[in-house]
Amino acid sequence: MPANVRLAKSIPYALLLPYVDVMVTNGGIGGILAALTHGLPLIGGGRTEDKPAVCARIAHTGVGIDLKTDRPTVGKIRDAVRAVLSNPSYQRAAVRVQTDFARHDPPVEAAVLLERLAETKAPVV
Repeated sequence: MPANVRLAKSIPYALLLPYVDVMVTNGGIGGILAALTHGLPLIGGGRTEDKPAVCARIAHTGVGIDLKTDRPTVGKIRDAVRAVLSNPSYQRAAVRVQTDFARHDPPVEAAVLLERLAETKAPVV
């Protein structure tokens, strides 16, 4: 492995993400949400489960690049990392999402909506 590569079975996102500039992911929603919570742009490549739709949202929102494959070549990953790091629009979009995330308290908001639904028995819009 190259000198700048570290291999580990698992690293908690909270310990790792403050030290990276871009996250390359298989499109799992947990990792993507963790990266966006840290304001990190993404490169996603996944084609199983809901990963194609999640990776498409990475590109659609401007927070990163969808590799549109679950087996990207080294060159495709390298080119995507360089593109994300050289174009500040990806970072700005990721910070925009991070800022939006910080405005919400999902458990509290969900409880309020569920209570309203229970009280009114009507869809909550």
